[in-house]
Amino acid sequence: MIVRMKEILLFASARNVDDTILQLGELGAIEIREVNGSDNGTAERRKLILERAEHVIKILKDHPKKKTDDRDGKKYISRDPKQIVDRVLRAEEIKQICQEKLEDLYKQREWYQTWGIEVDSKEIVYLKEKGIFLRLYLLDKTMAKSANQKYFTMTMPEQNGKVPLVLVGRNESEKLEHQEEALPELSFENLCYQIGRKERQLLRVEKFMEDRTGNISMLELYKDQLSEQLRAQQTLQGMGDIDGRLKYLKGYLPTINVKDFIAAAEANNWGYHISEPEKPEDVPVYIKNPKWISIINPVMKFIDIVPGYKEVDVSIYFLIAFALFFAMLVGDAGYGFIFLLLTFFLRKKLSPQLRVLILVLSGATIVWGVFSGTYFGSEKIAAIPVLNDLIIPEIASFGVDNISFMMHLSFLIGTIHLTIAHGIRVFRFINSIRFLSEIGWIALVWGLFFVSEQLVLGNPMPSWGNWLFVVGASFVALFSAESKNFLKSVGVSLANLPLSLISGFSDIVSYVRLFAVGMATAAVAASFNNMIIPEETEGIGILKLVVMAFALLLGHGLNIVLALMAVMVHGIRLNMLEFAGHLGVQFSGEAFKPFKLNSPGNSFKSNK
Repeated sequence: MIVRMKEILLFASARNVDDTILQLGELGAIEIREVNGSDNGTAERRKLILERAEHVIKILKDHPKKKTDDRDGKKYISRDPKQIVDRVLRAEEIKQICQEKLEDLYKQREWYQTWGIEVDSKEIVYLKEKGIFLRLYLLDKTMAKSANQKYFTMTMPEQNGKVPLVLVGRNESEKLEHQEEALPELSFENLCYQIGRKERQLLRVEKFMEDRTGNISMLELYKDQLSEQLRAQQTLQGMGDIDGRLKYLKGYLPTINVKDFIAAAEANNWGYHISEPEKPEDVPVYIKNPKWISIINPVMKFIDIVPGYKEVDVSIYFLIAFALFFAMLVGDAGYGFIFLLLTFFLRKKLSPQLRVLILVLSGATIVWGVFSGTYFGSEKIAAIPVLNDLIIPEIASFGVDNISFMMHLSFLIGTIHLTIAHGIRVFRFINSIRFLSEIGWIALVWGLFFVSEQLVLGNPMPSWGNWLFVVGASFVALFSAESKNFLKSVGVSLANLPLSLISGFSDIVSYVRLFAVGMATAAVAASFNNMIIPEETEGIGILKLVVMAFALLLGHGLNIVLALMAVMVHGIRLNMLEFAGHLGVQFSGEAFKPFKLNSPGNSFKSNK
């Protein structure tokens, strides 16, 4: 549920403002809003220091792991994180310079490998001073032949599809209309010396980086401390000031933490004022649910949406519907079992909420797969007597013509889903006449269900079905808006009703995707089986069995990925668009982010 919030105004002595910040960070219950936008530069400096630390951590994490012999060099040791950050950044700078220099030296070495290590660029310059101009080119064969006919040239053996060509001229104007090879700056002997020197320097830098990877944990703690220092400094600079004697701030506090805040305020001699929020659209949203509902939090964080402060928390409705949609869209007990195995093997790397969520979704998929007789898309497995007895023919994936029933079931699920949305709104508006309009919408939703059945499946509408539209439209027109101008509100409601009915009809029909995508998942799995597994399996060699197993692994792996993508697209869409649209949730809120310091005693020193 969405926890109700209070708006607070807190006053503290300017002399004790540092302690106030630390106490608020230790309390960790208030989202603080900026009052003063001035900046003395301290926060910006702390931000730069934090960015440097984050950059160093990334450098070290990306550094390739190598087994080095500690006897080849000394071990670099330091326990000062700031010093480590400075040295790693300097080492990274030296590394880039070495790599750029080596790249240039390697190019010069390639010149000697092409033209010969005995060639001395100084001699070419000397000949130029004596009036003999040597120009070096790397040309294609055809270009080299045409050049031979025009000037006095010498060619060397072809290398990598290019012909080294030397043009000997008596004046500076004799040259080819091609790019001339630049002369190296260094002699071959000096070049080899410089390459060795830079390579040894680069190895020392790599050794230093390898040693520093052991300090990643310490640097991450240092980064967390810097982050807390930055938040504390930003909070301090964002406080309002009264004659340099009093500091104040404003923010939002969950009602469940009001007693703790008052106790802290009295213990620290703070002045405060607690009131109801004046602007609900500015209030952050704090959602607190029981553990069994909170398992849906990873999905909500993934799609990064938060209901508005005055809207409805959809967590429990999302969880129940999402589990059902996941089971129908994946629909294969074998795939569900794979999810269970992966959860078991990766249990230490998964958060508790995500681990339990996957277990729930896997269990729902297995149950649906057992009842529909779907095991890796294989009809032979489903035909095993014990498993075959568990199949419900109306939802079976193979061997039964149940398309009409599955479409009917999809429409029914959609109608119930949207009915729940309007039912919630009935209780939200129970103290207003608007609750009658939501009852009217429930009637319209069921009327649209019967219309969908008639148009798509050919099922006749009940004789009383038209009354659902009459009663529903009347309630919606009369009670949708509370207005002094009754006739105007009725006219607006009637004008919007046709488009709303069309939208409602498309919403119900869109639930057919549950059946269509689930059927496609089973059909693709069966197709892979038919393509890879031959009808006669006797006499198949071991090599062929291995190839078949690998092909099946790839095929079903691809099908699982497609099924999970369908869940993300369709399963979430039905909750976030169709259901949330009828519930009136626009997800316009921002998550509650309380000011909290994990180690307040060491995290902040004010620079006044």
